[in-house]
Amino acid sequence: MGASVGVGGLIVGITMLVVFSMAITTLSSQTATSLDVLESAQTPEPLITIDSAQYLNSIDSVTIVSGGTGYVDGQLVSTQCPGFSVSFTVTGGVITTIEPLVNRGICNADPATIVVDNQPAGQNADFDSEIKRYLHAEVTNSGSETLSTDETWFFFDGSSPTTMSSNGFSPAITKNNWFSGETISLVSSDEGPNPLFTRLSVTVGETSVSRTIVVP
Repeated sequence: MGASVGVGGLIVGITMLVVFSMAITTLSSQTATSLDVLESAQTPEPLITIDSAQYLNSIDSVTIVSGGTGYVDGQLVSTQCPGFSVSFTVTGGVITTIEPLVNRGICNADPATIVVDNQPAGQNADFDSEIKRYLHAEVTNSGSETLSTDETWFFFDGSSPTTMSSNGFSPAITKNNWFSGETISLVSSDEGPNPLFTRLSVTVGETSVSRTIVVP
């Protein structure tokens, strides 16, 4: 009789342990699910818009035809290409070196007239310009979260992936954060390929938007 009671108690104890273990497992699963739901609710999906994407004529290169006389280090500009500027250096008053182009501008003439900015004492400098098509785009972080430029990917016709912070754009995007409501203007660092890309896509995490690239 005593042995039967002991065995019965052991069975009941084991059964209660099994039930307790199952309850703990269920509770842990429910807790994990609840945390996942809360985390998902607290982190909304990114919202991105491509405001514009188009190939525009921009200055590809500038060549010194004549360095002139009487100049000091300064800037070249062009009224026919708003946004264009580039630094130059002189030797003995003669323009001898033009820095690599970064701000290429948007040109309404080909070739464009390049002049020295605000140096009335200088004389006879002359330049040639070459115009090519560069991709210009504007993108906006329309969501409520700050995004990382290192995790914002651009695709051209579904290939050629590059991040916003890569060397694929000029001027380079050096900031780390793309803030809520912020619009960033981008210009490709190289001229358009042949044939030109026709579609631009921007991807952050699982969010992706696309836009047809306009060729004027």
